[in-house]
Amino acid sequence: MLKLSLKIFITITAIVVLYPSFGQNLTIEGTVLDAKKKEPLAFATIGIRGTMVGTASNSEGRFILSIPQDLQDSVFFCSYMGYKSYESKVSDMQSKLNIALELDTFTLDEVEIRPWQPWDYVWNAMQKIPENYPQKPYMTNGYYSEYVSENDIFLKFTEGVIETYNPSYGDTLKSQSRVLQARRRDDLGTLQFMRKKLEKKYEKEKRKAKKKGEEWEEAETIDEQIISASFGGPEEILGADPLRDTASFLNSKHKKKYKYSISGYTRYFGQQVIIIGFETKGKYEHQRQLGEIYISLESDAIMAIEYDSEIVIPAAIRPMIFVFGFGITNPELHAMVHYKPVGNHWYLNDIAIEGGTRLTKKKMFSENERSRFYIEMGLINNKFEFDQVNEITEAERIDGSKPLEEQVKTDPYFWDQYKVIRPSRLSN
Repeated sequence: MLKLSLKIFITITAIVVLYPSFGQNLTIEGTVLDAKKKEPLAFATIGIRGTMVGTASNSEGRFILSIPQDLQDSVFFCSYMGYKSYESKVSDMQSKLNIALELDTFTLDEVEIRPWQPWDYVWNAMQKIPENYPQKPYMTNGYYSEYVSENDIFLKFTEGVIETYNPSYGDTLKSQSRVLQARRRDDLGTLQFMRKKLEKKYEKEKRKAKKKGEEWEEAETIDEQIISASFGGPEEILGADPLRDTASFLNSKHKKKYKYSISGYTRYFGQQVIIIGFETKGKYEHQRQLGEIYISLESDAIMAIEYDSEIVIPAAIRPMIFVFGFGITNPELHAMVHYKPVGNHWYLNDIAIEGGTRLTKKKMFSENERSRFYIEMGLINNKFEFDQVNEITEAERIDGSKPLEEQVKTDPYFWDQYKVIRPSRLSN
């Protein structure tokens, strides 16, 4: 499960969606909406039925999918939890598409009720992992993005295409990734929180060095530090797959720390789903968690997980923050993980996590400074390989301490061909 750092405070979401488009591929671009409310549906699963070709809609319901020429006689689908799936022959589709999904309701009479407690469904699903998830290694190509924002102004945006060696579920070996292409934007906003004080400190250090006759080497400005900062990268978010690195709320050793309940029933990919709610009993591992696990009543597979975490800053740290004149809210985190079925197995489709905190600089004789910060990251797998499967050598693996774009030579032509839908707040 994702390891949250109190030094960073916040973590992740993929508000960006894509699929590469080359050659004679057919590119479909569209929006997924609730048919009645006309509201966008974020992170709908989109793809070609019976294949690993697919993507997900972004937070605005928008998506783009490139369909290889040899699959253009296949069936396009769009699935969203609690809604009827949409399907259409690729050959009948337009390049621009608005998909309006209708709620998929059913009565409890249709559901097979087992004489189980809520935790029993979770325990049973975990025992079925060898049956429901791949037991052979495979490769994936995915689109990764991360950005930092202050008061809805982007301070950093990085994107990359990542190749990953995925061991079988249940294997103790960690996933291994390398960056194929990456780039960042350098023309975004600048930090405003404590701006004047930071600039004064920078100039003071410069004058001090000059006075001593020392050679002054231009240090990175605070904006340059934000742009070049690394927050763990793709391997950090791959570690957020709750089934690979068993999350505490799925682990029988920790179940006493949580309350479980049956939150309801729904459908996903045409299957009946039971929703198991979970909540920490007070505080556990410096967090308060509340979430839901979506389990198929047909295969007992965990199909999706969504949860919120409040990271409780330890009482011993708060007085130290106060002494320096700062106020801070407990960082909050929202995470979504979706799996998609191909054949008899379920594969990780996307992980989307976002989090933030509010900082306040308290002042005696003027208005306090306040800023709301987000660090957002996400990964969408859009290509799977089962034949050419090889571990990634240690020398080739992503270095989580370095920015992605510094680990590969950027190819501008590649990005000219790679079709991407970014957040509307970030112009293309």
